Amino acid sequence: MRYHIAAAVVVLIASLVWAQEYVPGGSSGTYIPGYGFGGGSIYGHASTEAEGAQRGFADVVRSAGAANLMNSEAAKNYEDARRKYIENRLEATETFFEMRRVNAESRAVKRPRPLSTEQYVRLARQQAPARLSVSQFDPLSGTINWPAVLRREQFSTDRQAIEALFKERASGVDTNSAEIDAACRAMLDRLRPEAQTLNANDFIQARRFVESLAHEARLLRG
Repeated sequence: MRYHIAAAVVVLIASLVWAQEYVPGGSSGTYIPGYGFGGGSIYGHASTEAEGAQRGFADVVRSAGAANLMNSEAAKNYEDARRKYIENRLEATETFFEMRRVNAESRAVKRPRPLSTEQYVRLARQQAPARLSVSQFDPLSGTINWPAVLRREQFSTDRQAIEALFKERASGVDTNSAEIDAACRAMLDRLRPEAQTLNANDFIQARRFVESLAHEARLLRG
């Protein structure tokens, strides 16, 4: 504000000085070196003190208006820049939280969900060995009809141990199923090296038969 007042005063003083200058032909009778007395101005028209003051005041008003206009434009530009800055920050924040939400949903979809009790039971049944038919295993007598591969001499000891355990259970003796499991695992350990010489189908059939025997022991326990 002080700057604007000082500028106005300077312009007003300059206007007053300009109003007192005269050129050849002027009517004031003031002598000017090189021109003598004259009554006209250098701009070709009369100029009085009042007119000079009015011109100076007009210049002050015009300068103040121009300054106000420039200040208004600057303020408008500042507000536009500030608004765009806030909008950009808001958009960046919304984008961040949206990406975090999408990532969380993606991880939730990929995360394995715990199975229910019913699903665990169904899965256990699906992965359990197949039940043996009555012609393969008679639970009432404990008789076992071994496949050809397991009738070989190297499996005779394991066969006798398993048959004895099942016959005891069939006769009413409370035989622990863990003993039958251990005997079946011993037979499987003896069978595995034979995979190098046996036909693939014969080996798989023999392995599944022993696994089914162990499964039957667990079922008979209930």
